[in-house]
Amino acid sequence: MKKRFLCLGLALTVLLGEGTGAFCAVSHSWLWNVLVIPPQGGWETEAGKAISTALSWHESEISDSGSGTGGHDIQFHLLPPMNEDSALSAPLPVDSMTTAVMSFAAPEVDRVLVSRMAGSDVPLLLSGGEDVLFDNGRRPARNVFALDLYRDYRCAAFALYAAKTVSPEAHLALLASRFTVNQEREAKIISGLLDDAGFMPMPFWVDSSTRNTFDMVSQEIESATDGVVISFLGNMGAREMWRSFMRVNTKWKLWNCAFPDKSYLSSRGMIFADQNLFLTEHGGFMGLKHKLWSTRAMQIADTVSAGRAEALTEWLKIGIDSLPQPINTLNRSELLQALETVRGIPFGTQTLDIAPETHRPRVRQVYITEVRGGAYVLLESLSVAGLPYVPVD
Repeated sequence: MKKRFLCLGLALTVLLGEGTGAFCAVSHSWLWNVLVIPPQGGWETEAGKAISTALSWHESEISDSGSGTGGHDIQFHLLPPMNEDSALSAPLPVDSMTTAVMSFAAPEVDRVLVSRMAGSDVPLLLSGGEDVLFDNGRRPARNVFALDLYRDYRCAAFALYAAKTVSPEAHLALLASRFTVNQEREAKIISGLLDDAGFMPMPFWVDSSTRNTFDMVSQEIESATDGVVISFLGNMGAREMWRSFMRVNTKWKLWNCAFPDKSYLSSRGMIFADQNLFLTEHGGFMGLKHKLWSTRAMQIADTVSAGRAEALTEWLKIGIDSLPQPINTLNRSELLQALETVRGIPFGTQTLDIAPETHRPRVRQVYITEVRGGAYVLLESLSVAGLPYVPVD
């Protein structure tokens, strides 16, 4: 590969301001650029350092390979941190040599970026995306992709877990509010999945702002002796339901279709499904840490963040390498089509294939966890397929 040249000066000051990477004033045809948005807290956090280190490793590997990616070097340009407000107006210096934008930002920033970039020819690759919706009707935005399954994967995970652990005769109750779009939509999704699995779920449409509602639901559930309640009520509603269970010492189990944050750690026995909670311990990213150190003496502390950076880079590389070679001028429309069918993305011990109908992995490992002793304890790991987005009728 030709020696790359970095010109930081005029472009640095005009486009981004001091202290960040910038494009050369004169672009070199063999050098493609990727704009990278940092995680919350910026590049000096453990996550930021791990991401930039992993990207630097890939940059060097591509440069030293002799053939590059599609015959080109790739350089990652680290942009300044963004919040929800600045994401609306912060410079995104895209030019003809820009192959993609990668975001490791918080969900509220990603939502703004999706709104800002959706429909363009430049791929936007989200390192997370669980709570970021980019489906237009029933089709994803043509240029937006995400490493996480969308939040309704928990419906599929609990349906699988029920099929493995609950008898078909067991009572399954669904608690949700019709006044919250996600609650109603996800409750309807899991109801259909449980029907398909041979169960007869009982839906309870409740008003989570009224405490008496939970008492009435608890009394009706108690009449069936035991079973499973799957809650879509959010933090306060699920905790109130759990308190109702504790008061009557029921044999029923409470499965919470929500993100398992620290606020639930006092709710012993509550069960969750999550795709990211145990990645540090069980995701298999120590191999990446060893690879970075053994090949280029690079150290990382946050292995999961580095793993996300590697996955997005490999996703982009595989997409580019699948195009007709050699590539003199990048056809972004062809690249977008290639990215939505990429197979074999390394993500720790997982290997991810992309589904064109969602622009997300077809399958992710999902961890079933229970609150015990003020901590989340792993019960089981399931391979869960992502669901196409279905809006509420």
